[in-house]
Amino acid sequence: MSATTAPRTRLQIRRTTLSNGIAVIGSENHTHESVVLRLNLRAGATYDTPENAGLASLTASGLTRGTRRRTYEAINEAVDAAGMGFGAGGGRHLVSISARCLREDLGLAIDLIADVARHPVFPEREIAELRGQVVTRLRQADNDTGAVADREFRELIYPVGHPYRLRISGYQDTVSRFTPEDLERFHASFYGPTGAFCVVAGHVDFEHVVAQLEGALGDWRATNPPEPPVGAPPGPAPQQREVEVPGKTQSDLVVGAPGIARNDPDYYALRMANLILGRLGFMGRLGEAVRDAKGLAYGIHSDLEANAGPGPWSIRAGVNPANVDTALDAIADELRHLRREGVTGDELLRGQRFSTGVLVLQLETNDGVAGVIQEIEFFNLGLDYLDRYPEIINRLTREQVGAAAARRLPAYEETVRVIAGPPRGTS
Repeated sequence: MSATTAPRTRLQIRRTTLSNGIAVIGSENHTHESVVLRLNLRAGATYDTPENAGLASLTASGLTRGTRRRTYEAINEAVDAAGMGFGAGGGRHLVSISARCLREDLGLAIDLIADVARHPVFPEREIAELRGQVVTRLRQADNDTGAVADREFRELIYPVGHPYRLRISGYQDTVSRFTPEDLERFHASFYGPTGAFCVVAGHVDFEHVVAQLEGALGDWRATNPPEPPVGAPPGPAPQQREVEVPGKTQSDLVVGAPGIARNDPDYYALRMANLILGRLGFMGRLGEAVRDAKGLAYGIHSDLEANAGPGPWSIRAGVNPANVDTALDAIADELRHLRREGVTGDELLRGQRFSTGVLVLQLETNDGVAGVIQEIEFFNLGLDYLDRYPEIINRLTREQVGAAAARRLPAYEETVRVIAGPPRGTS
């Protein structure tokens, strides 16, 4: 094992690999006693199919429900006795098993993480309870106008088979069928050290943590396949879909299209444009124009979900059903204005200050540091990323931001629009 250290970084980020290829990336912070440790495995929802949507997420949640060595109760007792935060969950690409503990309990945290990652048993009673909880949340989501709008939006902008089309947590009809054996098969097929990485931040000695992780994970030789490729989807047909959700008094709107990947050369400029459009302050220009000045939305914002593949770009708003068409017209005006005229110098300066300032605040906690390091590793940004980041942001020009908005954001007429709420004409 050989470690490299990024020069001149505000955090001293170190990286090495275990004997089986699992990367370990960390930063020591000796100002207080806490430690954050995360094992990230490439076993997320990109492996789901329409028939088993939600299986990756349920498997991840089921990891802590018992292992060959520990029952669910024993895991909880150990965690409670140490005052530790401990859990597992699945996202679009990664499953994260995380612990937050005192330095003295780091050995226990590593042992628990390795145990649930490698040796879960998915007890039938515990999985039935977990499955019931997930189905209940999905039933609630299917009666929530925002969740329904998002579900329909993804199904319209991504074709069948695209890894970003499905809901990560699945659907009532898929999750309700899962058995412990399904979870066991998914774990056996997709959990392993290939592409895995550990993130550690806090009051630790990096070399000591690496040695402990080598002892707990270094002999893990399971084989797991590479992730499915996430390509750019074909451009969806511009359209507007309305979905009735009975008994509601608010409509939720989603307007958007497939966006860009995190490694796209336009990422930083487009993120700045999106920040100015619908994130800054009380949600940017959209908040000022659509909500505050015209009173057409209870809340409104825009999202740029740049991931390993091109995640969705969207504008989302909650509105009075009587104001749906007027709100859509106002959204169209703001999008048209941004694409044609770009941003002002003052907006760019505010966006730059926000972008650099929020990172400084994030680095003040071990959880925040771990999150930044995880992003650096997952997107292969380089150990000197934090040194380069302020310059990347501060070198953006109005011309670059405006050009990215004009080139990469769709015209309103090219968007997919979903309206979920009560039948039109009611309130």
